[in-house]
Amino acid sequence: MPIITVKVEDALKDQAASVLDELGLDLPTAIRMYLKALVRENGVPISTKLPKEPSAPAAPAVEETAPAEEAPVEEAPVEEAEPEEEPAVVEAPEAAESAVIIDYTTKNGRKAISRLFIDEICSVPEGKLTRWKDMEAKLSAKYGTEVTRPQSIRWPAAKEDGTEIPYWRIVGDRGAVRGDKMIEQAVQEEKLKAEGHAFISAGHDRFAGIKVEDWKKKLN
Repeated sequence: MPIITVKVEDALKDQAASVLDELGLDLPTAIRMYLKALVRENGVPISTKLPKEPSAPAAPAVEETAPAEEAPVEEAPVEEAEPEEEPAVVEAPEAAESAVIIDYTTKNGRKAISRLFIDEICSVPEGKLTRWKDMEAKLSAKYGTEVTRPQSIRWPAAKEDGTEIPYWRIVGDRGAVRGDKMIEQAVQEEKLKAEGHAFISAGHDRFAGIKVEDWKKKLN
């Protein structure tokens, strides 16, 4: 496998690594994503910077294919109504009758995608760990398209049935424990310790702190 070497300023590398860390990614993964997108688009792909909230109210995301909103009731139903800008629709292999729309352009679309991640987080058993990159890879393989952690949304503390979402089981790419938007670092440490995890020094200059001991063996 060839190795690509890119020379950039230290400041640029650190800034890019900081943004990618918030997305749950590292530089090599981001570069591979960029090259795959370049080949898929047959040109320079759209920027992957953190999305901003739309200025105008966005149309709600549709989780199942449905006729267009303005189609008259008396007309024959349309089998697969397509919007002007068609999002990537991928059917889950075990439920061919239902389709999931991967749409990052609307707030409701990002919320729908976040529910996929929440299901993955809740599937991690006590004493086990996961990372955002692992969940992204699993969902991308499941739906046959690139699925990444959605940004600019509010992550709920619990599911609709009141079940607490175990965000504390999500560690950094190298097993670091430093909290997230959904959970404070001190709370995450306490929760992980209660599940039997021990900690060691993270050994990273930019993110001084701790990581879970033997975290690789504990990934779900």
